[in-house]
Amino acid sequence: MRSLLCVGIAVVAGYNPLGGDLCATLNNCNGHGFCNTATKVCTCQVGWGAPTDISIWKTPDCSLRTCPAGLSWNSVPTSATTGHTVLAECSDMGICNTITGECNCFPGFQGLACELSGCPNACSGHGRCLSMRYLASQAAALPLSPATTYYGLQTTTTWDQERIFGCVCDSAWPVGLASGQTQEPEWFGADCSLRHCPSNNDPLSGVTDTDCAGVAAAGSASVGALGNLCHIECSNRGICNYKDGSCACFEGFLGVDCSVQVVG
Repeated sequence: MRSLLCVGIAVVAGYNPLGGDLCATLNNCNGHGFCNTATKVCTCQVGWGAPTDISIWKTPDCSLRTCPAGLSWNSVPTSATTGHTVLAECSDMGICNTITGECNCFPGFQGLACELSGCPNACSGHGRCLSMRYLASQAAALPLSPATTYYGLQTTTTWDQERIFGCVCDSAWPVGLASGQTQEPEWFGADCSLRHCPSNNDPLSGVTDTDCAGVAAAGSASVGALGNLCHIECSNRGICNYKDGSCACFEGFLGVDCSVQVVG
């Protein structure tokens, strides 16, 4: 017996060793599609190889899942103001599990379609994970820089504004260049895993080392206002253990910040 098999992308004439007709040899599109009896072609459901699904490979019998799609991280801008418009399965930053329909994202990426560049180590529990949109607008994220200004529609239409994330580290003291603020945060590092040690004036310097008025902040062209504070690690009289934020004081000095000189 010769029959036409429902194959999903073409009509194939040939011997049917399994018997049956139309889509029977392909399990009637495996229950995840509709078989057109005229064309002998499966139209798969969304998530199973539908025409609207974005996938490199779709099975003709609707037997394997497709995964969520997002803007490809690997595509290139199409103009000076337009970038990354190509959709790709798992955003080209993950492998599709065709059994579960879930993306297995590469390290550093997350989201249903691997569409997010996540924060490292979830900010180690010592910070907030924010998108670039919020990082650019919050003072806590840019304490040593002037306000960021965007022009035109970029404030709402930049392709990666809600896709790239970074950590804003916690601090027990206010950070910035204004009076009463310190130029270094308590927790720091890309994943907020490092901790600055207590700060105080050097007991041997004879000056107020923590006074940062007019002093340029590290990595910034801006200077501290009157009353701004420098962070003097362990009062310059000890070594800071950035893993736990504790000082190992030099001989002859005591205190959590090594600011007390031993006399005699």
